[in-house]
Amino acid sequence: MNSESARALALARPGVAAPSRSLSTARAVLRVLSMLIERPSGVRADEISQALGKSLSTAYYLLTSLCEEGFAVHESKGVYRPAPGLGSLTDPGESATLPEAGLAGTVDRLFLLTRRRSYLGVVRPGRIEIVAVQGRQGVRRMPGLGSEIRDSAHALAMGKVVLSLLEPPALARYFARGLKSFTPQTITTGAALAAELDHVRRHGYAVDREEFDQDFCCIAAPILDHNRRFVAALGLSTTPHVFDTEHEHLAATVIEVAQSALGGPAAASDDGSECEAGRLAHVL
Repeated sequence: MNSESARALALARPGVAAPSRSLSTARAVLRVLSMLIERPSGVRADEISQALGKSLSTAYYLLTSLCEEGFAVHESKGVYRPAPGLGSLTDPGESATLPEAGLAGTVDRLFLLTRRRSYLGVVRPGRIEIVAVQGRQGVRRMPGLGSEIRDSAHALAMGKVVLSLLEPPALARYFARGLKSFTPQTITTGAALAAELDHVRRHGYAVDREEFDQDFCCIAAPILDHNRRFVAALGLSTTPHVFDTEHEHLAATVIEVAQSALGGPAAASDDGSECEAGRLAHVL
């Protein structure tokens, strides 16, 4: 379904008189999907309202519904972007070749076992892209997380997983840009982060306790293939209370699901060499 197809569906059968409310809503949703595909940089609710000729509250309702169903992502400053993978609907052949194509079930399994919002992140040039999210409706997402991790890698469990696999020169480059503070708990010194990443390598998982947002904690582990090559980072987010009381059980579950995803061991080696750290040298 490319943008032209989405638009055609959205405008289909214009001559039908007095369409039902459900059909009218479906057409509106398709038009919003079309706009998201055409504008990957993001749209705002007021732009949707103007384009559809509907109220601002209706625009927010449509966008929120698409976010809840995993088709859109609400980022900062009122911008809504297409969810990772939405553009691949225009070319099914392309999506089938992506390394994460067979891992969507892994995110579902982690959510079913923990009932915590679960995420899958893959490495792209200059960023970690969150390509799948699973969670209960009504449970709010982590504010400001969006669909990419760049300069916040040191403050997020999934980012720490990837940082732990970098070779020293690449890690030094990340340190040199400065460790931005997001909350009072954010690690902001190279020595403290180096110690944290060593813990990740030794134990096979990473955590952040209110380091990116004061109301959220995360746990993540790497997904490795049979050759111990890094494929993706699998993680979950939860409240500080649940983290403090259940983090050992949750960490064991994240590791187990990550390890079973492709049959590879979840724990990285002490020096990271077996996990192709060199291949990730220019990730962040």
